[in-house]
Amino acid sequence: MTKQVHLAAHFPGVNNTTVWSDPASGSHIEFDSFVHFAQTAERGLFDFLFLAEGLRLREQNGRIYDLDVVGRPDTFTVLAALAAVTEHLGLAGTINSTFNEPFEVARQFATLDHLSDGRAAWNVVTSWDEFTGQNFRRGGYLPQDQRYVRAKAFLEVATALWDSWERDDIVGDQASGQFVARPDAGAFAHRDTQFDIAGRFPVPRSPQGRPVIFQAGDSDEGREFAAQRADAIFSRHSTLDAGTRFYADVKRRLGRYGRAPSDLLILPAATF
Repeated sequence: MTKQVHLAAHFPGVNNTTVWSDPASGSHIEFDSFVHFAQTAERGLFDFLFLAEGLRLREQNGRIYDLDVVGRPDTFTVLAALAAVTEHLGLAGTINSTFNEPFEVARQFATLDHLSDGRAAWNVVTSWDEFTGQNFRRGGYLPQDQRYVRAKAFLEVATALWDSWERDDIVGDQASGQFVARPDAGAFAHRDTQFDIAGRFPVPRSPQGRPVIFQAGDSDEGREFAAQRADAIFSRHSTLDAGTRFYADVKRRLGRYGRAPSDLLILPAATF
């Protein structure tokens, strides 16, 4: 039996598994490093490049440390630039659902999908800690057990925005020789306990329609979120027994949402 393997390349930056002391290693933040990494992954026929994102400096016991600098540059800016120097490589960004708003994130991913001709992907993550929240004047406002409530609503709103355009919503006007949008194209309205928004989404339907959705949380809430909404989930389990249990647990959850086991891919991590 032949099975397809999906490979992703994660740009890790500087941390406990990568040492950049050799001058030949280059910078961990300059664009040339991102270009070299992305083009190498594309030559190796990898499916996608994966960027983590950090919304804060690292803190432990009241002290600041920052070994892993990748993620400090804006993810969308880096991925949009990489779209211009790659042709086939998927471009996956980790974007926070706690300290962003659905309209802005949906617009940015739709734009990236257009610029890359359908190669955008979103790793949906959450935050609950006060340290990150201080950057957004929301320190400690969201209890940990509520973060996926917002994440689910966030993704639902973003999907509604992407779906507010159909592929034939832009038509040619023979009289003027211009392209025009249908009157209701982009119209949306969403009201629940998390969001109350309505308007017109300004980006026409992108090549994929929506980005590929990844999920990386290993909590019970994270696994449930992946089973309900994600296309793939990352796994950090390093032993066969732990990986087997994770696989079985995640796959058994899919049925309650009307999904087949094949609807969710499991992508284990490997460091070498």
